[in-house]
Amino acid sequence: MFEEILETAVGPWGIAAVLLFAIPGSRKTLKTVAKEAVRAGLTISEGVKDLYSEIKEEAGDVVAEVKAERKKEAHEKVAHKA
Repeated sequence: MFEEILETAVGPWGIAAVLLFAIPGSRKTLKTVAKEAVRAGLTISEGVKDLYSEIKEEAGDVVAEVKAERKKEAHEKVAHKA
């Protein structure tokens, strides 16, 4: 069994797995820490999604404004030549 624990410790979650199974009462603590990490990750993810949506909307507005200005300039040039 000890060899299996050492093999598990080689991976990225190894230390957490060893603590989880080796230290009494650590499961509750690790679960609490994991939940908080997931909660923080979700909060950051939602914030990034909101920020991306705002930036995308602003960029779309800018593109639409530039297109409208170019169209207006083109009409003014045609009217000026006539």
